[in-house]
Amino acid sequence: MGSIEKYSTTNYIIRLHVKTNSKNQKIIKNGDNLTIFLKSKPVQNKANIELLSFIKNKLNISSNQIKIISGSRSRDKAIKITLKKNGDKEEIIKKLLI
Repeated sequence: MGSIEKYSTTNYIIRLHVKTNSKNQKIIKNGDNLTIFLKSKPVQNKANIELLSFIKNKLNISSNQIKIISGSRSRDKAIKITLKKNGDKEEIIKKLLI
């Protein structure tokens, strides 16, 4: 199982591990896994809001194209993204890691 799975032609599921209370926002790839470092603490949904905003900006998508589908109270999360056009996993990973 990889960190990004194709769900349909324009929908993808991104599975990642979140580390909060970091000095910098960044995403690293460790094998097939993605780990994201966030500045916010996991209090009052702040880390989840920062996570969605960070990925949304990296992929240049709107708020209605991204959603946490599992793990909203966990460090391991699954996020569904909907692209406007057909893309591929490598392109998504490349944008996330820039």
